[in-house]
Amino acid sequence: MTEMATMFAPAEHAAPEVVQRQHDQLAALPFVRAFLDAAPAMTVVLNAQRQIVFANRAFADFVGRKGVEELLGAGVGDPGQNGDSAVLGRRPGEAVGCIHSCLTEGGCGTTVFCRNCGAVNAILNSQRKHAPDVQECRLITGVEGVNEIALDLRVWSHPIDVQGEVFTVFSVLDISNEKRREVLERIFFHDVLNTAGGVKGLADLMVQGGMPPAEIKALAEMLAESADHLVEEISAQRMLSAAESGDLKVSAQAEKSLGELTSVLHQFHGNGLARDKAIVIDASAQQITFVTDPVLLRRVLVNLVKNALEAVDAGSTVTLGAHAECETVCFTVHNAVVMPADVQLQVFSRSFSTKGSGRGLGTYSIKLINEKYLHGRVSFVSNDAEGTRFTVRYPKAS
Repeated sequence: MTEMATMFAPAEHAAPEVVQRQHDQLAALPFVRAFLDAAPAMTVVLNAQRQIVFANRAFADFVGRKGVEELLGAGVGDPGQNGDSAVLGRRPGEAVGCIHSCLTEGGCGTTVFCRNCGAVNAILNSQRKHAPDVQECRLITGVEGVNEIALDLRVWSHPIDVQGEVFTVFSVLDISNEKRREVLERIFFHDVLNTAGGVKGLADLMVQGGMPPAEIKALAEMLAESADHLVEEISAQRMLSAAESGDLKVSAQAEKSLGELTSVLHQFHGNGLARDKAIVIDASAQQITFVTDPVLLRRVLVNLVKNALEAVDAGSTVTLGAHAECETVCFTVHNAVVMPADVQLQVFSRSFSTKGSGRGLGTYSIKLINEKYLHGRVSFVSNDAEGTRFTVRYPKAS
């Protein structure tokens, strides 16, 4: 084994001939393949270096291979080559195409992002304690910024002894639909219901009558605002659903950067999130003409402002900016609060949120819409010197 640098789990790999021997050792056991192929969950057997030495048909199907016999029959694959045999000897994140698994020479489990990965933590806990471990894992596969697919997984790690050698049975269940349902239930049973309750309460006050015209006018304005929020919540989820399914329509036209910032600013007039907080446009913000879909752009910027407002206390300021960089236009949203390190590593994950279970679609939807439909890029810095600044970049001509 060659020693490699790592930022989390051990990076060393077993030699290809060792992986092949371990595979042959397991394959020779009676009924192993039949039992694993009969299991509906995606399952692999890992060696001490977290490399796949055996995989069932469900896992082979998940990673897009034709079948487990073809996948493993050709022997140990070179991690750099393409082909079915390449799964044998790879780690789970490498096999399914996690976007972080290729960031370091050590591969899956060795990046700074892996510290919060439920999969590698379940494997390490199981190996260390020689006991089963169950965790949830948020994973993004595909090509970053091009065709990313966000997955929510539940993973099980269970140690086994085979002829004096310790392996880990690692099973994976895709719970993306379960997480999506949790989010929708939260939105429609909590946020929408609360807003609808507010609409009903205001309407009841108006029905009671006996109020001066000025108070009736004020109630009518509040009622209209609450109804707007209700429609906005439903529209946002419809947009996200369309974005994930690839059905979101883009209508590009020429826009001006300061006009977009002003429009976003107006959307927070009277918004409860902005109460006792200031939202300002930076005095240095530039006027830039560019081509975009204004509805989708405002959805991205509004979500960034919402996140910033939720992060700061009363009396704080959220600052919006715009500037040109070569052939791109950049929008920024800044606040003075620094995000914790573990939050920074998971900020764009589909179901991750600092606001509680089932509330992690804000920054994920920003990244999805921004990169897949607006051909933009989103990034952030968060440190003591600068606070937190999110930046979205778009080509001037789309």
